[in-house]
Amino acid sequence: MADHIPEDALMREINEELREEQMHKLWKRYGSFIIGVAVSVVVIVAGYQGWRTYTTSVRMSESEILYNAEMAAKNGDTNAALSQLGNLGEDGKSGYKVLAQFQQAALLAKGSDSNAAAIIYQEITEDTSNDSGTRGLALVLGALQELKIAGNNRDELKKRLNTANSDNNPWRHSVREILALLEIESGNKENAKKIFAILGNDSQAPDGIRSRAQKILSVLGS
Repeated sequence: MADHIPEDALMREINEELREEQMHKLWKRYGSFIIGVAVSVVVIVAGYQGWRTYTTSVRMSESEILYNAEMAAKNGDTNAALSQLGNLGEDGKSGYKVLAQFQQAALLAKGSDSNAAAIIYQEITEDTSNDSGTRGLALVLGALQELKIAGNNRDELKKRLNTANSDNNPWRHSVREILALLEIESGNKENAKKIFAILGNDSQAPDGIRSRAQKILSVLGS
């Protein structure tokens, strides 16, 4: 019967058998590997989806805690607000953690507890998981609180401020203004005048800082 099969059809059958044999050999050799890769892909995708669900749940939960703390503070229950913010600031796993720390420090500062507020701001500054802008803001706000603390180590404060006193730092103007105030406090009027003169003539300085620098300079120069 095979003699009556056309040559091209016979070749197709042979080729198909060869391909099947090759596929069988390939599967026997690499099948377990292919299955392993497929399973890995499924696990990765499932894990990613699970992680997204988890992180979304965490963010929603922590945002609710932050909102409740803000409402408590707004309604005058400062202790409840500080407690909720403190817990979130310590145990938070999303971006709401650092927001809670800022809110907690602001509430403490509002209640005239500059020392406790300054400690939290310093923790934010020293946390390298925060971006440079966040850490810079915390440095400035913390320094303003430390200015209110009698007997605070001014040399150590100046050292920390000078880490952000560079021409490419977005917080340099605020940092320089505080450094000038520290110079006035320590009686170094001429050093303060130099810093305020730079700020008063800096076109890139925020209007408020430049205006204050010019006004203080006019007083120091009289």
